[in-house]
Amino acid sequence: MLSRREYLTMSATACAALALPARMVAAAEPADLITKAIPKTGEHLPIIGLGSSATFSQSAGRDELNALRSVFETMVEHGGTVFDTAPGYGASEEVSARIVNDLGLRDKIFWATKMNTAGFGGGAADPAAGRAQVETSLKRLGRKIDLIQVHNVAALETQVPIVAEYKAKGSVRYIGTTSTSKGQYARLEAA
Repeated sequence: MLSRREYLTMSATACAALALPARMVAAAEPADLITKAIPKTGEHLPIIGLGSSATFSQSAGRDELNALRSVFETMVEHGGTVFDTAPGYGASEEVSARIVNDLGLRDKIFWATKMNTAGFGGGAADPAAGRAQVETSLKRLGRKIDLIQVHNVAALETQVPIVAEYKAKGSVRYIGTTSTSKGQYARLEAA
């Protein structure tokens, strides 16, 4: 567990790095990444990953591919592995998968994506649409997906069995669910 002192030290270091000229930051030695084990398997992952909801979606939509390539190269160069995306993030998943494959980095990235055919507010989920969404994500990446999460704890009774099917087939390593809404935290915890 990260202590308050460790967190404050890391935060101060990050803020200081932002104030330095880019040439000085690039020359700095990377610090050891803080990792945490996945309880069931013991696999260690960095506690911080790269999300793609807003910035990646916008950059992909504006065709700023060189900037996105640079982000992936820098992340891997400094030991980062966790990348989070979703089909619902505009062009993010499609463009990011293409970049990762083109750069030969797909086996260096812990690829986390999502599935949701019920929408943010919940409601009924279409199993055929859910399977199609997972198939599209698998095709884009071109390999097994590390983590698929049911987005926004939506229609878990329908969608969790779908991602569980893919895990049982060996197409997905881990499954879960997500939420960014405080109003859904009790449901998330129960799940």
